[in-house]
Amino acid sequence: MEAKYVDLHIHSYYSDGTMSTAEILDMAKKNNVGVMAITDHDVLEGSRELMNICKDSGVKCIPGVELDALYHNLNFHILGYGVDLENEEFQKFVKKDRALLDEVNTKLIEKMESDCDDVSLEDYNKYSYERNKGGWKALHYLVHKGLTKNVWEGFGIYNKYGVYNSCADFPTIEEVCAQIHKARGKAVLAHPGKVIYKDTIEEFIEEVKGIVPFGIDGIECYYPAHSEEITKACLDICKDNGLFVTTGSDCHGEFQDTTIGQTKITEEDLKKH
Repeated sequence: MEAKYVDLHIHSYYSDGTMSTAEILDMAKKNNVGVMAITDHDVLEGSRELMNICKDSGVKCIPGVELDALYHNLNFHILGYGVDLENEEFQKFVKKDRALLDEVNTKLIEKMESDCDDVSLEDYNKYSYERNKGGWKALHYLVHKGLTKNVWEGFGIYNKYGVYNSCADFPTIEEVCAQIHKARGKAVLAHPGKVIYKDTIEEFIEEVKGIVPFGIDGIECYYPAHSEEITKACLDICKDNGLFVTTGSDCHGEFQDTTIGQTKITEEDLKKH
């Protein structure tokens, strides 16, 4: 019997992906994924819906979410697995984190108002878009206003006005991990190689090791954008600190270029570490 893959980092159209939960589940089965999690950005609806439809699917589904945090003025992502999706305190915490994320987009529109006659916060608040297009509201609003040709050009607008996720008053990594633990979940550092840029691998390792005491239970070691050097460093950190190893594609459907099950890591692969 062919070993099934694990993919614990997938986004639905409840955050910034293009696929519904049913489409994600179907794609997982087609791509030989046997264990999966939907981890939308600061949103629980996609994970909750997946848990309701995955019964008898042959795929083991784990409740999940990806939460924003700040450390050293960098926007880190912490994955919460096995969380109680009905925990009221956790629900409030996730909604607050989402509100902070949405405020980043509001700040961009406010800065643009003085430069663009056709852009206003009032108009932006009235605007809506089809969620299965992926991305987020502000990116589509810029296209709608003819300021960008596509959503990808919108990232340049954020850079132009100096608006970044690190501008938001997100909670600390320690606070995020504590909330995940209160909801009976495990906290995993998402794609550290995508966030931490250092001149040497030794500096990278020291930065990650400095984060571990904040309540991290595991690290997303196997990730499409991780180099072999980064992957090995993360695996060694997990081994030395008794952390578990995870893998994820970070698939957003057509909004990004990764696919479900892309890392081709099995449960047996993860158990080796």
